[in-house]
Amino acid sequence: MIRFLPLWICVVFVWTSDASAASLIRPEDRIIFVGDSITGQGGNGGDRGWVGLIGGALRETNAANRQTLISLGGSGQTVSGWVNVERKSRAAATFLDVKAFDLQQELGRPADVVVIMLGMNDVLSPQQEDSDAGYEKWIASYRTLIGALRERTTPRVIALATPTPCTEDPASPKNVVMDRMVERLTKLAAEENCALLPTRAASWEILAMGRRVLPAFHITTDEVHPNAFGHFAIAIGMLRGLGEPAAADLLSKRAAEEARKLKGATRFSHEITVISGKKIDGTVHLLIAAYGVGADASLDLPEGWKLVSKEQGSNEARFVVAGRPDRLINKLTLRDAGESQEIAFPAPWRLAAGNLRTKGWNRGVFEPENGRLPSDEVIRTGVDFKKLSAEAEFAPGVPVQWHTFVGGVNYGGNGAPGVVDFAAVHYFRLGEVGYGMRWVKSDKDRTVTVRVRRTGFAGVSHLELWVNGETVVIGDPAKAAKREVPVTLKTGWNLVSFKSNFWQWQWQFAVDLEPLAGEKLDDLRFSIVPPQL
Repeated sequence: MIRFLPLWICVVFVWTSDASAASLIRPEDRIIFVGDSITGQGGNGGDRGWVGLIGGALRETNAANRQTLISLGGSGQTVSGWVNVERKSRAAATFLDVKAFDLQQELGRPADVVVIMLGMNDVLSPQQEDSDAGYEKWIASYRTLIGALRERTTPRVIALATPTPCTEDPASPKNVVMDRMVERLTKLAAEENCALLPTRAASWEILAMGRRVLPAFHITTDEVHPNAFGHFAIAIGMLRGLGEPAAADLLSKRAAEEARKLKGATRFSHEITVISGKKIDGTVHLLIAAYGVGADASLDLPEGWKLVSKEQGSNEARFVVAGRPDRLINKLTLRDAGESQEIAFPAPWRLAAGNLRTKGWNRGVFEPENGRLPSDEVIRTGVDFKKLSAEAEFAPGVPVQWHTFVGGVNYGGNGAPGVVDFAAVHYFRLGEVGYGMRWVKSDKDRTVTVRVRRTGFAGVSHLELWVNGETVVIGDPAKAAKREVPVTLKTGWNLVSFKSNFWQWQWQFAVDLEPLAGEKLDDLRFSIVPPQL
């Protein structure tokens, strides 16, 4: 089964502006943007923030435009959180990320247009439950917020902007949940007579555009917050939804021009998608989309790898390859018309996650002894690993769910080999438990440095890291007292394993193996299948 779909499958639309569509905004409008940190960054970003981009594009396409744009964005705000913030601001001065605006004053005056863009923190925190009841609760809070803002500001237009991506993989569990939220949001907009702004679709469009010129192109800085191209995307989506196609097209062309000037941009590019099934036998199937290439495009594969199939399209090709990525960094080569491009990806991790919670958390602090599970010893030592098959259990009634995680540009660490990002394999909630395993073969006894670090911009978790059953690190990856520890790898196979207890925000960290000064680790081999199986 295809676990992660490439952008050339997920984003097949091309937006065509409808010049006849009536604009929802007028030259003298007072426009309020309600949201979270992304809205705050849009307001604090000057001319390059998405709020500034909207204002600039409106003025460039119509000299009469002189709208007043007010950004009310608050870091960490969910839909229900904003309901509380709005209520509080009725009685007291209230400031969020853009300190120039007091919500009590700004919402206490009439507005012509109110734009709401929320949902990221509901998924990121994560508060949103992936169930019909969970989505109904979210929509009920959203409806309450619309009603409060409508009553208070009496706007001519209320517009609901779809939330931007969480991770840059359209098929990640986080984005699947967000898509389900958008389905409900679309229905809510119709019921409440609100405009729907395609900021999410515009984000995928700009990402797909950029990946066609640069494999490591991004629209976010940290899988959540927009970079310069993410700001372009939000502004484009909002302008389209508000009936300003000329302004949207202006920014779209500008984004494409800037993408072509990026360092490393070339005439052809590529994108990697992992095709994973339930069976984990060490073999990984990759779908490699090559953009801007001709019919003679080819791949150079390492020994032991094979080309499963090749499909040629107009100006692009699709390769499916299979092999065991046993190097810390594995490399293929894409060739076209006498030019070549290296395709690199890390050794995989074997991860287990699946709605398992423990009683180890006490007011945001993890107590290891209270969080012990029967399966901990198997993960720590690797002994009796066969018992943790797909049918086995972490704990009574909780089946083990194994996944192959291959790091890449869509997740934390941008493809760094030690990074683990559970957002790639599971839609997790507060207090969940995950395991990770990787077998490492050394041709001699050697000392290496194990370095643990947190890779996300925010996150609370507790890590227990073991090498050959010995505890190396225990604690928060961002706060552990010993995060760089010398460890001996013995000749032959060694087990690097961990238990991660998640609490909130991003569930990602890195477990790096680093050589001592003057040494290299090129001879190490990696596997997600235990050597005895």
